Amino acid sequence: MTKADIESLVRRVEGWQGRQIQLAPLGGGITNRNYVATVDERQYVVRVPGERTELLGIDRANEAEAAQRAASLGISPRVVGVLPEIGTLITELVPGRHLEPVPFANRLPHVVQLLRTFHDSGPLRGAFPIHRVVEWHARDASSHGVVPPPAYGLLHQESRRIEAAFAKAPLAPVPCHNDLLPGNVLFDDGHDGDGGPPRVWLLDFEYAGMNDRCFDLGNLSVNCGLDHAADEELLRLYFGAVTPSRWARLQLMKVMSEFREGMWAVVQQAISTLDTDFVAYAEERLGNCRRLAAQPSFERWLAEAAQPAG
Repeated sequence: MTKADIESLVRRVEGWQGRQIQLAPLGGGITNRNYVATVDERQYVVRVPGERTELLGIDRANEAEAAQRAASLGISPRVVGVLPEIGTLITELVPGRHLEPVPFANRLPHVVQLLRTFHDSGPLRGAFPIHRVVEWHARDASSHGVVPPPAYGLLHQESRRIEAAFAKAPLAPVPCHNDLLPGNVLFDDGHDGDGGPPRVWLLDFEYAGMNDRCFDLGNLSVNCGLDHAADEELLRLYFGAVTPSRWARLQLMKVMSEFREGMWAVVQQAISTLDTDFVAYAEERLGNCRRLAAQPSFERWLAEAAQPAG
């Protein structure tokens, strides 16, 4: 899609017809192409979907619902336009920066507050059943000519064991973000833009849907490099206390997060036209998944996760 195509695309947004629009690339995405649209001196983010992203588990209608829900809760930028026939979502560009692990951990109270707000906001139409998602990724990679790596068989067995443990003391699914990479958490310290108070934004709800709340916690922890102390703080902030069952569920969902991320990259090998080494990315994530599942505490975590979360 050329720049002229994108300009034509954004002019479909209600109220933008006939207005001066300037586009500039916005880096950072590994699934889509993103642009900053300046419209009468105000800036917006325009996300142009990559090819065949439905094979990555993305439903654009579900994404739009989750993004609009999050915006209405004040935890995500305002949604300005949705072009469902193309899958394009246009949101306000908000000021802020991404943080490395240590300063990120210091802001956990703000991040957990956002997650609890989203988790407690009521059912979404879409679902993200994590144990099925990894199976769907293996199926879709195979059907498009990419054989899942040898690690998939063993990790799939561990996924089924984790699923069985959780099923013995199930928690009701809640709306989850499911993609809590550092790039999807934006910190505004109040020194940019209008100089308002510090705040945190959640970005990119492509994979949002009903899931186990502990997946979001494990996903956040492993993606953002939280250490043991930060994991304990994460659980205290979210649940009020650390229990063996909660700790076990957090650690096991780190395994599932890396498993899913690795298999997502396997599908990307089959469908993506972006200049990203998805083979190396899959090897890195699946390798970390194997290391997490091989820890001596893994069997104990399975037993403790089967107990009521308390």
